[in-house]
Amino acid sequence: MPHSEPESSLNINFIMPIALLAVLLVVPFSINALLHMLSAQRGGNPVIMKLPVDSAAITIPSTVKQYEGFEVILNLETKHFARFLNEIVATASEGTSIQGISGAVSSNMKAEIAGATFEIDRQGPQDPISDYGDAAKWRWWVTPNSSGAQVLKFQLHLLAQNSAQTKNKILGLAEANFSVRADPIEWVKRNMIWIVLLLAITVAIVYGLRRRYSQ
Repeated sequence: MPHSEPESSLNINFIMPIALLAVLLVVPFSINALLHMLSAQRGGNPVIMKLPVDSAAITIPSTVKQYEGFEVILNLETKHFARFLNEIVATASEGTSIQGISGAVSSNMKAEIAGATFEIDRQGPQDPISDYGDAAKWRWWVTPNSSGAQVLKFQLHLLAQNSAQTKNKILGLAEANFSVRADPIEWVKRNMIWIVLLLAITVAIVYGLRRRYSQ
């Protein structure tokens, strides 16, 4: 009986690190699943336009999966759009122009997409890959690194000439809201080094505790 209390303490100290490890491994998957479920309940992947452009100008998949790349396409009639902006600027009163645009807008535009949780093959403002007549096309390859509700932002970079000055202007074009399905197996593969390190630390703690209480 004199050894019952140390043995009880040893059992608790042995179980606690394993329980902690289980929590650390299970919680990320549970959170990902919950985020995906909540996103799915909201339904769809709507494209919210911030400028008067048809949302059909942006081509994105209806569903995406974590770590699986997909194509994003932007088609924009830049000359027509520039004329529209110039008409708005010419008729707008001071302080009411679209996103602070002033001066004559050029139809030579660049486009950019950005998302904190996405890998994007072409970073920063890009010239169109094709520009025939009034239609310009941009194309990106995007890979989501996180699951759940994610946002991809679309921006236009254009030139506006006001008197003798030419200024660069960045316009928020749209936001694409994605519900990214989790991929636990791929997550484990990509984070294997951290899992192994955590296991090694846990084993070292358990071994140290066993040596301490066995003396």
